Amino acid sequence: MRARLVCFGLALLAAAASAQPGGKSSVPVPADLLAVLTLRGKPCGSIASYDRKADSDYLVTCSDGHKYRVFIGPGDRVVIEDK
Repeated sequence: MRARLVCFGLALLAAAASAQPGGKSSVPVPADLLAVLTLRGKPCGSIASYDRKADSDYLVTCSDGHKYRVFIGPGDRVVIEDK
C-alpha cells in the first residue's frame, strides 16, 4: 500500500513539474502539491503560494504557516523537507 502511495505521489509531482505557466494542465500545480503533502501526512490546510526552483523542485507555503520543499530525490522518490 505504501508503495502505491509513493508511486501516486511521484505521478502527481511529475505532472506538476511538466505543467508550464500559462499552459493547459488537467490539474493545477497547487492541487498536485497539496495531494503529495496530504499523502505523506504533512499538515498544510491549503497551498497559499509555491515557487518552482527547478524541475520537480518546489518551495511551498501553506495557509496554516507550514513551509516545505517538495522535490524528487535519490531513487526517484518524493522528498519533503520542512522549512
